[in-house]
Amino acid sequence: MHSTQMHYDDDSSGELLPGTALLHGQYIIERYLVRGGFGITYLARDSLERRVVIKECFPNAICDRKDGMVVARARDQIKQFESVTRHFLREARRLSRLSHPNIVGVHQVFEENNTAYMALDYLDGIDLLTVIEEEPERLTPELIQDLMGQALRAIQYIHGRDILHRDISPDNFLLDWDNNLTLIDFGAAREHVTKTHRALSALLAVKDGYSPQEFYISGVGQTRASDLYALGATFYHVLTGEAPPHSQDRLAAIAADAADPYRPLAGRIEGFPQAFLAMIDAALQVFPEDRPQSADDWLEGIENGSDESPEDITLDITITRTISQLVADTNRGLERGQPGNLRQSARRMAPGRGPISAQARTRHEEGGEKQLVDIFGNPIEDLDRWLREQERGRATRPEAPARPEKKKTDEPVRPRLLRMLISKLAPVSDDEATARAKT
Repeated sequence: MHSTQMHYDDDSSGELLPGTALLHGQYIIERYLVRGGFGITYLARDSLERRVVIKECFPNAICDRKDGMVVARARDQIKQFESVTRHFLREARRLSRLSHPNIVGVHQVFEENNTAYMALDYLDGIDLLTVIEEEPERLTPELIQDLMGQALRAIQYIHGRDILHRDISPDNFLLDWDNNLTLIDFGAAREHVTKTHRALSALLAVKDGYSPQEFYISGVGQTRASDLYALGATFYHVLTGEAPPHSQDRLAAIAADAADPYRPLAGRIEGFPQAFLAMIDAALQVFPEDRPQSADDWLEGIENGSDESPEDITLDITITRTISQLVADTNRGLERGQPGNLRQSARRMAPGRGPISAQARTRHEEGGEKQLVDIFGNPIEDLDRWLREQERGRATRPEAPARPEKKKTDEPVRPRLLRMLISKLAPVSDDEATARAKT
């Protein structure tokens, strides 16, 4: 495979020069844009004179360009280079099937010059990092909240297709002149925790301040919560003008029983709902299990916590995550018509308790009308009375500092949350259990 015209420059680390033709002249390079650990990005024009972006697979740590061809630097790096190229092609083809207004579109994927290329949408805008540094006045609280929603919907979409981005940072979001945000540069994207891609972890780039601590350790599991940490770090930078502390420094401080150098946003940044700030703080927890586990969790946390204090929001996140796991564990062992014993499952989840085997979980055989129960399996005879008791218990806590009055909803957030949790904990019917077993 050869291009109809090939220019290269060994003095500029192998970047293609303006005028280079690719794919038999279908694309003509106009100029170099940026280089990353995985590749080089160019501005180009296609055969219809439309501007496009070309991403070239060029892992510069292990390859060079010689006589127009991209080759491994050393014999023992040939297999690594081939693996990276295959990974690039596989993910490029997966991404070409994505269609979302907040995700860059892939037009074409092809091989040439012993490497691989992607032709991407050209977006008329500037990256979010440049906006932070050169046009900070543009980032009003209203726009920032809107941009967060756009970013979460983009991540929700790719995670729903089992893709991790792995390189979320301000420079990988483009903001156009209509304030539309687009997630770009999927060069480090990978399928969700597969053995094939786990082997390439050491080659995938990390960014200090944005990458969670699990990105720095080869072989450690990476999940949706890893991308959410990077998103939290991105918007922390948007709000404060600087990236959060290095996640490895934070981990070292925790290991040494020292104070976490991270300063929470909730309570110190004005102009934003506390729930909005608290969810960024939650996403930036050092350990993955302490973060929101999905973009849905994050969006729900913002919506449901609008009238609560940062402490209550954090508590609600913990409750919801624990209950979701409890429900999943309980329903996994259900037999038709025999709801699991929630008391045993709750004991299993309680702090200081070790796990118990699935065989050790008991089941109750009671028939008749189904009964609502709390998270410990105790029956709830009067739901409204039970909710009032929860509110009274909450009222006995030490009073938090007074906050400005906020518009109240018809129903307080905590009862609304508890109603949601209770509905999840209600025993399932035979038909529901059958449907869940099929899924």
